[in-house]
Amino acid sequence: MPGNASWKEIFQLEYQQLFEEGYPVGKDATLVWPCPYLPFLEEGTRIEDVSARDWKRGYKNLWKVRQKGLRPDYPFVEPDDYPGIIADAQAPPALLPLGETEYAEKVKGAWFGRCAGVVLGKPFESGLDRPAIKEYLESVDAYPLADFAPLHSDKLGKGLRQDCMASTRGHVHYVQPDDDIHYTILSLLLTEKKGLSFSALDIGQLLLDNIPYHWLFSATRQAYYHFVNIEEDRPLDNQIRQMSTKINPWREGINGAIRADFWGYIAPGEPRRAAKLAHQAIRFNTAKNGIYGAMFVAGCISAALSRSPTLETILQGGLSVIPQKSRLASVVEQVTGWYAGCHDWVTVCDKIYDQYGHLPFSGCLNNMAWVVLALIHGQLDFSRTITTAVMCGTDTDCTAGTAGSITGAAVGYAMLDPRWILPLNDRVKTVVAGFGEGTITDLVKRTVAARQLNTNRDNLQSDS
Repeated sequence: MPGNASWKEIFQLEYQQLFEEGYPVGKDATLVWPCPYLPFLEEGTRIEDVSARDWKRGYKNLWKVRQKGLRPDYPFVEPDDYPGIIADAQAPPALLPLGETEYAEKVKGAWFGRCAGVVLGKPFESGLDRPAIKEYLESVDAYPLADFAPLHSDKLGKGLRQDCMASTRGHVHYVQPDDDIHYTILSLLLTEKKGLSFSALDIGQLLLDNIPYHWLFSATRQAYYHFVNIEEDRPLDNQIRQMSTKINPWREGINGAIRADFWGYIAPGEPRRAAKLAHQAIRFNTAKNGIYGAMFVAGCISAALSRSPTLETILQGGLSVIPQKSRLASVVEQVTGWYAGCHDWVTVCDKIYDQYGHLPFSGCLNNMAWVVLALIHGQLDFSRTITTAVMCGTDTDCTAGTAGSITGAAVGYAMLDPRWILPLNDRVKTVVAGFGEGTITDLVKRTVAARQLNTNRDNLQSDS
């Protein structure tokens, strides 16, 4: 199996991905059968009878569609390079800088907010949509969500994920291992070891040195797979440059966005600096809106880490680092407009499903739409923000973790409701080899120190 999925799954995901990017694969994102990219099959072959070998052959034919260029009527312009991205972005908001004490308090809010959001959303990360989550919560007298969720519903005769018991009501005593938290810690480790002059090779080596293969998903597992299968007879630089697209139909997933928080943490009040660092780290194995999702999150967090931020300046911080003619910018505009028209998160959530529900579970555009909705409905109320993100459904630990990180950065630790924070006992468990188990407080201190160290380096360089 080529990494994260079978050849059949990869072919089907790639067909949809190419259509979403604007390539002329077919009339819509739905795979037609018989498929023109499998011309070597016998007439009458059923889709379930196609061999892995033939799906692989078909994938090569499908990939050639890129040579035709984008559809003439495709309305979006989506570069991957940082200068090209910024050239079409909005202007950054005017932000007031923080003092060191304020900064430390807000970074603490961001770290604890991220951890709490991930824990709240983790048990629901099983493909549940808004109606399914509502049904479950109503069955346990917990709707609307106002606490960690009960593990089991006697009324429905079913429960949430058993492997997430440690993130359910009455069982929360620490932050259990989760890839969203792992990525933020990995970025800290990378910065402590390499500073901010890290390379794509450093990113790949960081993964290999610290994370077991099966703890990685989608685009990052795919890059890991390719990284350990580097071809000795080809230049390494060329192979690394191909990581983002090589057998990687997850390149526009939310995987980029959940790896971006730390770059916002260490660039307070500087959305474009935060986004540039995110681009540097994420470009390794994402493309287009997969990159933009990371840059948007980093920009929002950076804007939140300013004096007296508003929801408007936070979202403007995110929009100031992604192309205005991108699909992600369109999503933010749509969600903002929909909510302004009704002020009802349920109505907007269902509109998102209508418009983007066909995208993969871990897609960037659909999940970032729910992050934006949670932020707008939450209006910097931490509890309302993270609970809305979870009740929207789909990749719930990712969306609640990101929304919690942004809001926690904006309001600071003191404004986080203790009901989400105290049960964590300031403990985080991970599978990260270079970290293991520790405290959230220590992660905050190390983040502040990493930012200060690199600020001093920048000052020395500017003086020399």
